[in-house]
Amino acid sequence: MQTRWRNICKIGRQAAGMTQERWAEALEVSVEAVRGYEGGLYLPSDDLALRMADAAAMPVLSHWHLLNKSSVARELMPDVHLLGLSMATVRLLAAMGRFQAAHRSDRLLEIAADGRIDELEEVDFRAILEELQEITAAAMELKYAKEEGI
Repeated sequence: MQTRWRNICKIGRQAAGMTQERWAEALEVSVEAVRGYEGGLYLPSDDLALRMADAAAMPVLSHWHLLNKSSVARELMPDVHLLGLSMATVRLLAAMGRFQAAHRSDRLLEIAADGRIDELEEVDFRAILEELQEITAAAMELKYAKEEGI
């Protein structure tokens, strides 16, 4: 679950290296609107969030937008960080390696074999789900990773 609100307008503008005025032009909104978004007075629309992500070349802004605006998204989607490609790759492979080393796939198959989760299996099942959530977050961080040296 997300731990903090992210100001996608300000993050995107700064990543794009634009002034508020230039950012407003790129997004086809007023400077006052940009100031309102950056000041936290209101959230951008979904369409505007997509334009911000495109203008900043940061697809992760769209993900953060959903987490900012929706309690359902905060409940279901992992929080992700913007990482470099190397770090994101290492994070994903390390999480997958821990899962494999602990034979979690085998345990999940044992639990699911009868189509039920009994009381004795519940603790392991919940732990496996948490580990899978970590792997999912790491996979999304890789999806959004920034290429290095560009």
